[in-house]
Amino acid sequence: MTLGAPAPWSAPAAADAEPEPAAAPGKVVVFGIPGLTMEDIDPELTPHLYSLVADGAAANLNVRTIGPNTCPASAWLSLGSGARATAGGPSDAETPASCPPFIDPGDEALTGAEATLEDFGSVTAPNAGSGYAVDYGMLARAVGEAPPPPGLEACVAAEGPGAAYAVADAEGVVRDLTTDAAGSDCRLGIVDLGSVGSHTWLTDPLPDTSYTVPVDFDRSVRVAAADRLLGEHLDDLRSASAQSGGGAEPTIVVAGLGDSSAVPRLRGFVMSGPGIEPGTVTSTTTRTPALLQLTDLAPGILNLMDVPSPSGISFDVTASDADPADRLADLVTDARKAATIHQSLSTFSLLLDVMFYCLFVLCGVLLTAAVVTRRGGARVHVLLAWMSLVAASVPMGAFLAGLFPWARFDLPQLGLGISVAVGSALMLGASLLPPWGRTWRGRVAALALTSVLVIAVDLVTGSRLQGNSLLGYNPIVGGRFYGLGNQGAAVLIVSLFVFLGLAISRLRAGGHARLAITVPVVAGAAAVFVSGNPSWGAKFGGTIATLAGLLVLLALVARIRLSLLRLALIGLASLAVLLGIAFLDWLRPPGSRSHFGAFFDQLVSGEALRVIGRKLAANLHIIQINPALAIVTPLAVVAILFFLRYLLHFPRVQRFPSLVRFTGTWRGRLPEVFEDEDVHFGFLAAVTGLAVGLVLTDSGIAVPSTGAMVLLPFLLALSAEGLGAGRRAPDDATTGRGADHAGPGATAVSP
Repeated sequence: MTLGAPAPWSAPAAADAEPEPAAAPGKVVVFGIPGLTMEDIDPELTPHLYSLVADGAAANLNVRTIGPNTCPASAWLSLGSGARATAGGPSDAETPASCPPFIDPGDEALTGAEATLEDFGSVTAPNAGSGYAVDYGMLARAVGEAPPPPGLEACVAAEGPGAAYAVADAEGVVRDLTTDAAGSDCRLGIVDLGSVGSHTWLTDPLPDTSYTVPVDFDRSVRVAAADRLLGEHLDDLRSASAQSGGGAEPTIVVAGLGDSSAVPRLRGFVMSGPGIEPGTVTSTTTRTPALLQLTDLAPGILNLMDVPSPSGISFDVTASDADPADRLADLVTDARKAATIHQSLSTFSLLLDVMFYCLFVLCGVLLTAAVVTRRGGARVHVLLAWMSLVAASVPMGAFLAGLFPWARFDLPQLGLGISVAVGSALMLGASLLPPWGRTWRGRVAALALTSVLVIAVDLVTGSRLQGNSLLGYNPIVGGRFYGLGNQGAAVLIVSLFVFLGLAISRLRAGGHARLAITVPVVAGAAAVFVSGNPSWGAKFGGTIATLAGLLVLLALVARIRLSLLRLALIGLASLAVLLGIAFLDWLRPPGSRSHFGAFFDQLVSGEALRVIGRKLAANLHIIQINPALAIVTPLAVVAILFFLRYLLHFPRVQRFPSLVRFTGTWRGRLPEVFEDEDVHFGFLAAVTGLAVGLVLTDSGIAVPSTGAMVLLPFLLALSAEGLGAGRRAPDDATTGRGADHAGPGATAVSP
């Protein structure tokens, strides 16, 4: 943490004062305001919050626990346990609500005596099968077991129902529940200032939202009330500090613990105190400037008090000389960007699905018409090629949209749409530049290579295009905060191997046999390194998929026959390499580990099966919530097998007379995209990578479906190579292929 800033209420030091040794950490007070966002903070409406932002470090806060939105009670439980938790409990039958109310601890604890939350088992019950290890009261227990600094006690004082949830252990026991946590002698005070929204998200008759705050809800009134309460506590702390003779100043932490309605958003986080310079705060779990997640708070608070935590996570402050208003505006823009992406995900995914469906239908109709009428084959393929090239540019256009400041538009969704269109146009334009833009092979190779380079450079420089992207990951969802996302991995795999197939073909045609081996080895190894480096891609399943595809490609190029046993060995070898990397990452301190090290730690601790079960459930959930995406993969298989007649590459098809007659209709009437065996090898490598990604990533079907949205357009564009105006698709008479032709390279892989 950056040191050297005074507390917001301390007097300036004399210019000639002698430097003093660092004092022991003082009291820390955490104020929870569920629903608070950085956009709520205003110098006029919330002067106390704004003062903390001006004098301290701030960040947007991901509050997701289990499920798409987070009830205040769930957030308080997560704060105390340092893990994602959800709160259950009885609801009031007369007041239907999305969130259960807090359990009233009663009046016996108001003097600081120990209290027990009745029926706390109903609150913790939903976490039994959640897949997360929840250690209730971990924060309070860690503080209680550590020796306190002089003048403070090793305890955690809780004020309010939310704070009681944070401090309670698994039996619901709260050691120090009081009405003045900030003024107690405990070294940590936790105060529930009340929710900006409704604790229970009362049902609203508005048609556009299922659950939200009441219709008469005035957000500004709630925010101002919370700020006034905060100001009263800060005044008391100032008075106590003055009476103590200027001892160690307390550190103030304010967090928006939970959502204010069923619409999830990034919430606000501010901390101010000794050693905290004005700026932004982040953590090693997000590796994203000015972004924290809810599970960072407990270990980060412990680190402020020099108390060790199991995860070793700390708050990392980046000092800034910018005006407080500008820093706040940047945080608001980041939160707005995340919200816009989150709101637009379903729409963009549906548009991609519909675009693919249209391409599939047009492909089937136009190619079938060309076969039946035996007319216009060349024009059909050229038309499909142009449409396919445009379609293949859109996924990367979604990533390039992150280069533009669209979130600052008055209508951010419009700005996002324009940015995606501009990014797609840039990708398409790059593929059309001479000299490669003169042929379809050159266009596809250029588009594929540009995609690989953009993704690789982005990962090396901090994965800013992957984050907050329509095809990347979103900080509100919180599944991943850095590195290579699942859909980005799918685009990388397809683009890499399609390009390598074309490059190998070109090198062999030019007589460069050695380069035809060297190029895929070097390029493939570089892609695996970028994807698997814990500091860059940090993608476990995607790296195994890329490595498996690369080994398949190299084996095919070397004319090694691939049996099922050899394919299994390739998979095991890829897994072994990644486990080795995960082990090395695991050797680092807990707070410095990436996803690799965290996964290896789960293997060692025996939690891996629980994590795998959670990821399998996530795969099934994707199919349920987005069946349109799940259909993309089987449609792509149909298009490749029949429209691009890949079915003819399987000699065993000849055993089925009806299938032979059906495929005979297509024989010799469509351009053979797999006529070049090196392109065929690249295709097989891409399919291998997508298949491995289907099994090993937590997005499941989204990986091959996203890959298919790029792979099929690439193949359709390549099928137009050599076809121009007045030319027609080759047939058996012109190619010399017989009726039993199974395609080049068919013997390289065992069917």
